Amino acid sequence: MSEFVKSLDQKHLVTNGLEGFYVVEKLGSVGLNPGKWAASLRVDFIENSAIDNSDFNSVHAYPHIWIKYINSDTKVNFLSRWIDSHISEAEKIFKKPVFSQKLVSLRVYRRTTEIFF
Repeated sequence: MSEFVKSLDQKHLVTNGLEGFYVVEKLGSVGLNPGKWAASLRVDFIENSAIDNSDFNSVHAYPHIWIKYINSDTKVNFLSRWIDSHISEAEKIFKKPVFSQKLVSLRVYRRTTEIFF
């Protein structure tokens, strides 16, 4: 898809738009997932970031959904490691910037679930 978009518009910025889970073990990254279930989804940050027509990488973070039964300090620590690892890999391996496109707070999550569920 990225190749098609670039064929239409070379100046259009393209990204993968994924959560950023790890499947392939590099730099101890699989251990950074929010749980073993994340690797089983088979959508890998490393593999998807290696796409030539991708201009930048992205990650999403939903700690209050992914690890909802953990205390707030642990969630903050998880989020810090999650973002740092993605920035480091994007910089060292791909030489591309990384953006956090979605970061959902507990307050937003509670409000959304009250409205829709």
